Amino acid sequence: MRAYVRDVAQAARDLEIDLNDASTLQLAGRAGVRRWLARMRTAGLAPSTVGRRLASLRSFLKWALSRGYLQEMPSLDGLSPGRYRRLPKFLTQTETLRMLDDRVIEGPSDLRDAAILEMLYATGLRVSELVALDVDDVRGRSAIRVIGKGDKERVVLTTRAAQDAVERYLAEGRPHLARKAGEQALFLNRLGGRLTERSVRRIVDRSTRGYCSLPHAGPHTLRHTFATHLLENGADLRTVQELLGHADLSTTQIYTHVTRDHLREIYRRAHPRARLKTRKDEEI
Repeated sequence: MRAYVRDVAQAARDLEIDLNDASTLQLAGRAGVRRWLARMRTAGLAPSTVGRRLASLRSFLKWALSRGYLQEMPSLDGLSPGRYRRLPKFLTQTETLRMLDDRVIEGPSDLRDAAILEMLYATGLRVSELVALDVDDVRGRSAIRVIGKGDKERVVLTTRAAQDAVERYLAEGRPHLARKAGEQALFLNRLGGRLTERSVRRIVDRSTRGYCSLPHAGPHTLRHTFATHLLENGADLRTVQELLGHADLSTTQIYTHVTRDHLREIYRRAHPRARLKTRKDEEI
């Protein structure tokens, strides 16, 4: 509600509308709104922000029309903030392995954090899916059933390293964190309750510092890393789509941003004529 009020007030100022004067509302015509959208895009606002402000303005004008403050609803159909997808940020394979292998284990929370990192990288789970896991979901399992977006169930696979980290955490770490009888959550906080998404984000951000060039990294960064590394190592897009739980393949295609060097190497290995060294250091 606060965002809506703030957006409407900002739109009124930008469009020079007096919200207390019904006669000025009709000034918010299509041309004016189009110019307003263009100014926001020029100012560098994210499409999500521009879209939210446009939706707030549209809702307000509909309300004004229903109350008789507006004689005619401006035609805003077809106006959109424009959409783009940011390239996902990810850790390199070297950075990821260093981050996982260099960990110092000194207590129960360290065992928990190591298991979290291994699980996120091994499975590509969303943070919401990770914190929802119970002990019985993972104990002794190399394949885990999770409930993702839209209550859709899928199976994710885990690595041997992730299984070992989880089993060690269950044997040596979780018993020291468990304070509530009957608590089924896999990952526990210091009070013995289910770990929150916010806590996992802090754990990942803290754990990746010094190991990657990114200023901040979170669980979704490791999800991006999981998908990118699979594709870099030869996995097909449909398999990655299934493992990530994407309903649409176009969502998965954002991960096909492998490096030029990697593309060049795959091309040279796969194309018979590319293996003939007729030109030295030729660029593809």
